[in-house]
Amino acid sequence: MSALILISVLGVLVLYLGLFDKKSWLAPVSILGLLGAMALFISGYHIDHELLGGMVEFSAFSIGFNIGMAIITALIFFFGSDYYARQEHHVAEQYALMLFSLVGGFILTSYTSMLMLFIGIEILSIPLYILAGGKKQSLRSNEASFKYFLLGSFSTAFLLMGITLLYGLTGSFHLEALAAHMASTGTGDMVQNFGLFFVVTGLAFKVGAVPFHFWVPDVYQGAPTLVTIFMSTVVKMAGFAAFFRFIDITGMPDALARIMVLLTLATLLVGNVIALKQTHFKRLMAYSSVAHSGFLLLALLTDHGHAAGHGDAIGHTLHYYTFTYSLATTGLFILFTIAKRANNGAEHNNIFQGLFAAKPWLALCALAMFLSLAGIPLTAGFIAKYQVFLLAIGAGWLKVTLLGVLMALLGIYYYIMVVREVFVTPEEPVRFEVSPLNWVVVSVCAVGVLVLGVWPGLV
Repeated sequence: MSALILISVLGVLVLYLGLFDKKSWLAPVSILGLLGAMALFISGYHIDHELLGGMVEFSAFSIGFNIGMAIITALIFFFGSDYYARQEHHVAEQYALMLFSLVGGFILTSYTSMLMLFIGIEILSIPLYILAGGKKQSLRSNEASFKYFLLGSFSTAFLLMGITLLYGLTGSFHLEALAAHMASTGTGDMVQNFGLFFVVTGLAFKVGAVPFHFWVPDVYQGAPTLVTIFMSTVVKMAGFAAFFRFIDITGMPDALARIMVLLTLATLLVGNVIALKQTHFKRLMAYSSVAHSGFLLLALLTDHGHAAGHGDAIGHTLHYYTFTYSLATTGLFILFTIAKRANNGAEHNNIFQGLFAAKPWLALCALAMFLSLAGIPLTAGFIAKYQVFLLAIGAGWLKVTLLGVLMALLGIYYYIMVVREVFVTPEEPVRFEVSPLNWVVVSVCAVGVLVLGVWPGLV
């Protein structure tokens, strides 16, 4: 609770810094606040509040996710000092909205009540509707904001319908009451199954699972790149943490398992196949995000057959996968911004041409991060996928695992196609301008996926 208060107050403080035109202070103050929140999580210091008693619980699972999200947000803010250097107005609001959204992410990792699930999703999402339209003069950015808001409203309606049905059955918003009701009545209750279906639909939208993924490519492409990084990393981590908490407490009855199988198969297939034809980098990363959601759904699927609340190995796998995926994605989007500036605003995959000739170290960093996303050995991405497949095989989902392996092999192709561009030397040399801070952040991301691939126990 203390970290939630700190980040909330930090967001307000950042707004005041903007009011007094202290633009140079925004990133340092925000990063210091995030470090303070991490220190509070690590120390275990909490301020209990009677109004939230029993609705938010900071366990080892939630603290791990929260620290991971804070680290990624700090890396984004390091990049933000360069990204917003050319923007004169409304910079403080951008930082503050991301901090407020992060508060929603903290709630989603630690809720024990369906009421807090709803509140967490809304706190996470509403700032993003605004941030996606951050480029006010861009029709593409406005379109992204409108689509995200419209589809997000529909998903909220589904979520609320599911919560309402489950509340009607149990008379309580607490997940423990839901688990006790399901244990006593079995899985044949039609109202219960519809309630679970609607809640899962709302959560599936948030993580970009097929067929609730239609917002992902347009929003990733239209939103400012810094916001795209935040949505593809922090939001994904929070979404899957929330998804796991709900799935784990229900014990995943057979009816829900059938829905999850369909979601997993469709997400793996659609994400990887459509990514093959993408020539626009942000859309490629969008469908890559959908594909990775398929692997993470496969990890969730393995919770079927476990006793309610006993998915520690699954929770650890989700944490490791989402964090390492976020590291690689953050670094690649920063490199994308650097290449975009060097190519007069172009956003296609070939903007990376000449990177190795001009900046060999950054090209090697790009190689490491692309290989991690592809799941090549000696990278964190390989360990992440290996852990998912190991869980799936152990749970008996052999056919779904086989499709997952095939899709992982297919995914290597579209990552390698971009890697090839990195090492192509164009006829005319391209000048890539890289600030020292961006160089450090990209290096941290690249080294991180390599170190965590060799020593996965660090997470």
